[in-house]
Amino acid sequence: MRAFSGPRPRVMLFALVAVLALASCAASQLGNMWVDRTFKTDGFKNVLVIAVRNDAVRRRMWEDGFASALAEYGVTAKRSYEIWTSALPDTQAVRDEVRKGGYDGVLINQRPPNTAQLTWVQGYSRRESVTRYDPNSGAAYTTWQDVAVPATMDTTAVVNYRTDVWATGQHARMVWSGSTQTTEAFSMALIQHQAEAMILPEIAKVGLLPKKQK
Repeated sequence: MRAFSGPRPRVMLFALVAVLALASCAASQLGNMWVDRTFKTDGFKNVLVIAVRNDAVRRRMWEDGFASALAEYGVTAKRSYEIWTSALPDTQAVRDEVRKGGYDGVLINQRPPNTAQLTWVQGYSRRESVTRYDPNSGAAYTTWQDVAVPATMDTTAVVNYRTDVWATGQHARMVWSGSTQTTEAFSMALIQHQAEAMILPEIAKVGLLPKKQK
C-alpha cells in the first residue's frame, strides 16, 4: 500500500475586500454631521428627549439612554414617554410642551430604513486531496487537485440612526444633526455606546452642551 505525501505549497489565496456601503470595518460609526455655526449658546440646560419608535419598549430604552448620558453634562433631560406614555406626540403637542416645560433644546432620535454593506471576496483556488483505490491490487493512491472557489458577494444589514438637536424659542430651528450606522445587534449597551461615546461628545464639541461634569 502506498500513498503520496501531503500537498505541495501551491495553494494561492487572494482575498480582496471592497466595502461599498461602509468604508470602515468598525461595527458602529458616526457621520453626515451638520451644525448651525450661526447659533450661539453656552450649552443647553433643559432638554426634551424624543425617540421616534413605534415599539414602546425600544422608545423607552433610547430615551433612557440619552437622558442618562445628558445628565453627565449637568443637563436636565425629560423623556417624552414620561409625558406621552401611550403614543408618540405630534408636532403641535411637542410645541405646546416646550412652552409649558421651558425647554431650551429638543433632541430627536429617529430610525431611518436599513441599508446594506456589500463585501466582495475574490475567488481563489485551493488544493484538495483525492484518494482512489486500485481494485486489482487493493492499493490506495492519494493525488492532489486544484479546486476553484468562486467569488462571492456578502450582504450585511446596516442599521441607521439619525439624531437631530433643535433650539427652541422665537426662532426655533435645528442646530445639529448626525447619523450613525451600525452592524451590531440591538442592545442597551449599543444605545449607551452611541449616546455616551459617539453622539453627545460631538454635540458637546461644538458647544451645544455644557462641559462634562467630573
